[in-house]
Amino acid sequence: MSYLNFLVKELADVKLDCDFWDVRIEDTVETLISSIQGEITTCTASPSLGAFIRVRKSGFWLYQSTTQLNDIKNILKDLQSSEVPVTHKKFTYRHPKSVPFISLSATAYKFSDISIDEKSKVILNYSHFVSQQKNVNSVRMSYKDMYKVKSYFNSVGTQFEYDFNQGGIAFRFTLKEGENIFEDYQSFYASTFSQLLNKYDSVKCYIESSQEFISAPAIAPGKYNVLMNSDVAGVFTHESFGHKSEADFMLGNEDNLTEWKIGKKIASDCLTIADQGNFENTSGYCPIDDEGIPAQKNYLIKNGILAGRLHSVETAHVLDEKPTGNGRAMSFEFEPIVRMTSTFIEAGTDSLDNIIKKSEGAVLVEGYKHGSGLSTFTIAPKRGYIIQKDGSKKPVKLSVISGFVNDTLNNIIAVSSNFELNSGALGGCGKMDQWPLPVAHGGPYILVKDMQVS
Repeated sequence: MSYLNFLVKELADVKLDCDFWDVRIEDTVETLISSIQGEITTCTASPSLGAFIRVRKSGFWLYQSTTQLNDIKNILKDLQSSEVPVTHKKFTYRHPKSVPFISLSATAYKFSDISIDEKSKVILNYSHFVSQQKNVNSVRMSYKDMYKVKSYFNSVGTQFEYDFNQGGIAFRFTLKEGENIFEDYQSFYASTFSQLLNKYDSVKCYIESSQEFISAPAIAPGKYNVLMNSDVAGVFTHESFGHKSEADFMLGNEDNLTEWKIGKKIASDCLTIADQGNFENTSGYCPIDDEGIPAQKNYLIKNGILAGRLHSVETAHVLDEKPTGNGRAMSFEFEPIVRMTSTFIEAGTDSLDNIIKKSEGAVLVEGYKHGSGLSTFTIAPKRGYIIQKDGSKKPVKLSVISGFVNDTLNNIIAVSSNFELNSGALGGCGKMDQWPLPVAHGGPYILVKDMQVS
């Protein structure tokens, strides 16, 4: 069933005494499976269907979510009739109209068409395979998939309907040899179920490369030049700068507006950061946001200069800037707020080989366990290496890399010419109780001087 057709038929003749209204319907099926030591511990398939209904009246947002789609018109009328505080301010609100966007491209290979028994079998087969590898002491498997259709209609005539399909597998394992222990994990993202099958060679190769960390020495804490791979560079970009680029961070805070003034030099000349939502088959895919604004490439930093920020229609209106297609909600139960999509550093001009050759004594970090940050940031890498004089890598155990965001942005001394956009297999971004919202991040390798490593 096309819920867009339902919305247009139901609401095309609605006339309300308000500035603006919109309705978003989401039809979702999500599967979660987990196992410990080859035993299934979680196995759920959860369908949901509901609508988020929103009215803008005299400068205030009134909204409600419902699973009763036949009540949408009455809820709109009730919201419009609600009393709002009396103010003496004159409110104006103009919501741009976008051309219709229809893209139902994933219906032929929906994750929801695969039986939960088949998905569970794949998980258990991987778990058994991992447990048979050398020095593997324990194995935890996680699986998640989602098929979602979004349908939208608003009072200025914008309408869209699109679907997406995404899933992933992650396995966490502990290696033990004598008294030495090393914990690691690997994950795979996919936009079709078939892409998650037959990864055994990759799994085996990854575990073999983990073996050298079991007895690796701990790094001596201190300041190092740090070479981040695309995954670590991406999460640094997301956590440490991406959230600062969300315009609701600026509202009501003159200090932030001054510190992050457009046109200000804030980073090394070699650094360019952008956010873009229309990369298909990625976890950051958002071709049109939950307010009906199409995705576009939004430069946040361009050659070291602050070039822009991310907006909903509301924040763009308040700051007298343009919407960027970043008004996103986690589900029909939530209102759209300013969120990232795919946030990345653009490729530079240095080859990775040349960067490694001039990085003797630097710490190479590959992958991450978790990261956080605003003015300061902390990233817990999965693996670390000391780069030797001949370019070889010596494994070391490390806990975190950290620093001040402003210093780190200005201490980037090389950006490689290769590029990779990384999709999250299971998790996502959290903000204002909306977690996990799927996003992607990535970029090239970046070399940063004088970072704290421990």
